[in-house]
Amino acid sequence: MTFKMSKFLEAVSKWLGRAGRGPKLEVPLYKLVLLLRVVEEEGPIGRYALVEKVRLGEGIVKALLASLTAKGLLRPHRGKGCTLTEVGKEELSHLLSEWGVVSIKLLEGSWLSLGKYEVAVQIRGAAGKVRLGIEQRDEAVKVGAKGALTLTCSGEKLLIPGVNEALEKTNPMLAKKLSSIFNLKDEDVVLICSADDRWLAEEAALAISFKLRPSQG
Repeated sequence: MTFKMSKFLEAVSKWLGRAGRGPKLEVPLYKLVLLLRVVEEEGPIGRYALVEKVRLGEGIVKALLASLTAKGLLRPHRGKGCTLTEVGKEELSHLLSEWGVVSIKLLEGSWLSLGKYEVAVQIRGAAGKVRLGIEQRDEAVKVGAKGALTLTCSGEKLLIPGVNEALEKTNPMLAKKLSSIFNLKDEDVVLICSADDRWLAEEAALAISFKLRPSQG
C-alpha cells in the first residue's frame, strides 16, 4: 500500500527515515499515529504526559508537536497542552482507514488474563493475511505488550486461527462481547492486545494492524 502524502505525513516525514535535512532517528509510523490517538482521547494533554504515554524522548515529542501544530493538525492551549483540530481528526481517520482499522475499543474486564488493559481492534478484510495468530502475538510481545489474541470472521462467526474453532464454543461471553461492540463482516480480523499500560496495548494493536493492512489494487 502506498500512502498518499498528507499533512500528517509531511509533518512527520523527518522521522520516517526519508531523505532530507533534520533528525535521523527513525520512528515507526504506528507510533506516530499513536501520538495522535493519545491526543484525540486525552487532549488537552501536555508534552510531558505524551512522552510517558507514547514512550518517545522529550526532544522528539517537542519537535513532533511543533511540526504537527505548524501543519494545522494540533491546536495548543496555553498551560493545558494540545488537542486535535478538525484537520487532525480527519487525517487520523484517513490513516486508520488506509490500514483497514474500522474501530478501536478499550475493553472492560480481563478477557485474556495477561495484562491490566486490553484493547480490541477491528480490521476490515484482513483475514486472508492471518495464518495461526502466533505471528500477531509475537509482534505484540516485540512491541512490549503481554500478548495478543487474533480472531478472524467467517460469516457471522469469530474463529480462532489454526484450528478454525468458533470462539462462541470456547469463550461464548467474549464472542458475545465482541459481536456487540463491532459491526463485523466476513473476512474481518479482531485483535485483542493486552499490556499493563493502556497505550502500550493500543500501540501493539496498531503495530499489528500496520502489518495486516489490506492491499489495494
